[in-house]
Amino acid sequence: MKRYTKQIDGKTVIKERNRIVINKDGMQTINPTHEMLLEDGWVEYVIPEPTEEELLLRAKAYVKNEIRRYDSSSEVNEFFINGLSVWLDKATRAGLKLRFEAEIAMGNENTSLWYNNMQFPLPLSQAMQMLYAIEIYASMCYDNTQAHYANVEALTTIEECEAYDYKVGYPEKLNF
Repeated sequence: MKRYTKQIDGKTVIKERNRIVINKDGMQTINPTHEMLLEDGWVEYVIPEPTEEELLLRAKAYVKNEIRRYDSSSEVNEFFINGLSVWLDKATRAGLKLRFEAEIAMGNENTSLWYNNMQFPLPLSQAMQMLYAIEIYASMCYDNTQAHYANVEALTTIEECEAYDYKVGYPEKLNF
């Protein structure tokens, strides 16, 4: 749909043609022709080309979105227990830490980790060490992701954005 623009009361107004009503000589034209619009002072609106700065901002936003997607994917959020792919989000890790600490305080020596209806029986000391390792891994991934965001913000050309490799620097996945 064509759009038109006109200065009205000192403001630039942009409307689709079918949204413009022309009032002239006490009459309203609800569906004006192109010629009627031009006669009433409307001009066809042409979307301006984006500036280099706008294009760079778009390129940076695109790369940051790709970083965000990669950071939340199994490319990063994954470790292995007995060869099985697993991920525990921060809230789950915090809950497990409280559980394991409570079980240790009660004198228990063993616990279970459940994931996708599978039970992994573990000595509590091993479960805590696993949880600490996962937390360190997650923190290292977070730090790397934040460094990528900062690196992208410092880029000065679209070409640098297109060439930026946001998949580097992540730690090796854990295997238990």
